[in-house]
Amino acid sequence: MNDLHELAVRIGWAADKHTLPGWTDIRRTTAVHSFYWVRSGKGKFQSDEGTYEVEGGHLFYLKTGLNMRMAAVGDQGLEIVMILFDAVRLSGKSEIWPTPSSVSTLEIAHSTAFSGEAAIELDAALNRLVELWSIGLPARELEANAVLLTLIARLHGDLSQEKEKARVLFERGLQVIGLRYAETLTAERLAEELHVSVSYLRKLFLRYAGETPKQVLSNLRLRQAERYLLYTDLTLHAIAGACGYGDEFHFSRTFKKSKGVSPSVFRKESQGGHA
Repeated sequence: MNDLHELAVRIGWAADKHTLPGWTDIRRTTAVHSFYWVRSGKGKFQSDEGTYEVEGGHLFYLKTGLNMRMAAVGDQGLEIVMILFDAVRLSGKSEIWPTPSSVSTLEIAHSTAFSGEAAIELDAALNRLVELWSIGLPARELEANAVLLTLIARLHGDLSQEKEKARVLFERGLQVIGLRYAETLTAERLAEELHVSVSYLRKLFLRYAGETPKQVLSNLRLRQAERYLLYTDLTLHAIAGACGYGDEFHFSRTFKKSKGVSPSVFRKESQGGHA
């Protein structure tokens, strides 16, 4: 989940490729990320991670630097959608425009076979992406990037076509935290609502978020409080209440421990930076 935070993408190439029988090729541009979606036909793909017999409904994600050889098998060619894109993470203080840093890999399975409604949905999204990007207008390219980012979010962390029950449960817990962070929400209460033990809930969050439920909740509250300080004139008392802190003192102490400065100083320095 964390790898998606502040992620941005830019498509460098998007095309629907029709090959002839006997076609062979290699991945030539390895400095960017790539998706290869096999729409129809049969083939054999060989990458640094293995050899795969492919047919319609097969998706490959290639991180930067990964080599792959491709070949059509049988008496017909392959129809492949190819998406080449850059990925960066925007990092920095909220009051300053983030500095992009290159992302070398995404948490997406290298090879996945889709069928049924999942394959139809994926094919439609990729078809829409190619159509938007191929027009060549800046506004349409921006829409295509948004479609790609949505697609990455759907694929991210999924190792199979059907999500694991554990991940679904984790995402339900994450949704509860996101909607109710201003309430008095404890790990015990969240575990009770999800009908799991506190220890299992903790394992789920550590597995998929790299943080405990308490840490996820605390970070979300701090992030929201930071936005209130930057973009509103609410008092510290009001911000504390809006972000789930028991009182202004608890809010100030927690904020200073995380940011190194008090909320008042943070607000003053941020406003000075915009002057």
